[in-house]
Amino acid sequence: MNPTDPTSISISHTTRRRGLHTPEIIRGKHGLRITTVIAVLLLFTAFVTPVFAATKLADLSSESVLSVMRTKIDTMYIDNGIYCVSVQDVIGHYGEGTYTIATSTGHPVPDKNVFYGGVDQDPGSTYLTVKVYDTGKEYVSTTTGPAPSTGCTVASLDTCSPVTTQNDNSVCTTWTTPENLLINQTIAVEGSTLADSMVRMTTTITNNDADIHRVGVRYVWDIMIDDEDGSWFAERFPDADWIDTECEWDPPAFWKYNTTNDPNSSIFTIVGTSKPLSVLSPPPTTPDLLQFAAWDGVFDHAFDYMPTGQTLAGPGADSAIVYYWGHDDANAIILSSGESVSVTQYLHVTPPPPRDVPTLPPIGIAALAGLLVFIGAGVIVRGRRK
Repeated sequence: MNPTDPTSISISHTTRRRGLHTPEIIRGKHGLRITTVIAVLLLFTAFVTPVFAATKLADLSSESVLSVMRTKIDTMYIDNGIYCVSVQDVIGHYGEGTYTIATSTGHPVPDKNVFYGGVDQDPGSTYLTVKVYDTGKEYVSTTTGPAPSTGCTVASLDTCSPVTTQNDNSVCTTWTTPENLLINQTIAVEGSTLADSMVRMTTTITNNDADIHRVGVRYVWDIMIDDEDGSWFAERFPDADWIDTECEWDPPAFWKYNTTNDPNSSIFTIVGTSKPLSVLSPPPTTPDLLQFAAWDGVFDHAFDYMPTGQTLAGPGADSAIVYYWGHDDANAIILSSGESVSVTQYLHVTPPPPRDVPTLPPIGIAALAGLLVFIGAGVIVRGRRK
C-alpha cells in the first residue's frame, strides 16, 4: 500500500514500574510476617481493582454492582478473531443499542479494550444521539439522562420500541420515534484477517412520516487504550503533530486520525476514519464537526458540547471521539417523506512499532563473555570457602 495515498488503508504496522524494595536480609518470623502482609495486599488488590474499574458509569438500578457484573448476559457479540464487538440487546441498564469494542485473540495486541468495557463486554459509555430539530427532541441510546441542548428535551430510545438482531458479522438495532422516524444502527466487524479487518458503525434514518423532518446525528466513542482512558490525537493525511488537549474541526480536512496512550511508548494505536475512502464500502461519511473531547463532559450532554481545552492524556484523563452530522440548525439534515440518510465511520487498531534491539560488536560480546566467566568463577570460589 502507498503510505502517501489518502485513499489507502494502512495496517502496517513503558510504563516504568517502581520496584518493591525490601531489606536484603530478612530473618526468622519477621521476614515471614512481612512476606505474608505483602501477599495479602497483592491478593486484595487483584480482587478489588476490577470492581472499581467496572464502576466508571454509575449503577442505574437498585441491583448494585451485581447488575454491572452480569451485563454479558444481555449483550450480543460478534468476533472475527481480530475484533470483538458487544451490543446490549435489551432495554434498561445502560440502554439497548449501546456498544463497545475490544481486540480479539488473533490480534497482535490481543484481548485489549478499544472502547471502555470492551474486554468485559460491558457497553454503556459509548452511545448514539439523533436530534430532531423541528420537534426539539434529542433521542439517546443511553439511559443515563444527559443534559439537553438549549430549547430541547431528551428522550431515551429505550422508549421507542427497540429491536436488536444479529446477522453474520453485524448487530442491528432499530427504533421508531413518535415522529415516525425509523433509526437503524448497524455495528459490523468487516474482514477476516488483520490486514482487512475493521469495525464499521452505520446509522440510517428513514422518514416514514408525511411531514418533513430536520435531523442531526452524533456518535460518542469512549476510546480506551488497553486500561488507559486518556489519549493523544494526531491528524493523518495530511499529518499533523500529536495533541493532548480538547480540539474540534468544522469540518475535518484530514482523511484519518490516530489516537494512542503515549506516542513515545504506545500500547497500540486506534486508526479512525473521517473522510470518504474509495477502498471502503459503504464509504465513511465526512462529519460537519469532529471533536477530540473530554469523555465526562461530552457524555453528560445529549448533543451540543463545547470543548474547553481540557487535557486528555495522562493519569486521570478521559478522552472521547465525537462525530456530528447536522451539528446545528443551519446544517440540519432535511428528510422529506420517504427519504433516508446514512452516516458511516470505521476504525481499526495497529500494534506499536517494533522497538530497536541493541546489538554488541564482536569486541563487546567477548568482553561480556569474559565478565560473566569472571563472575561465575567468583561464585564458585565463595561456595568452596563456605
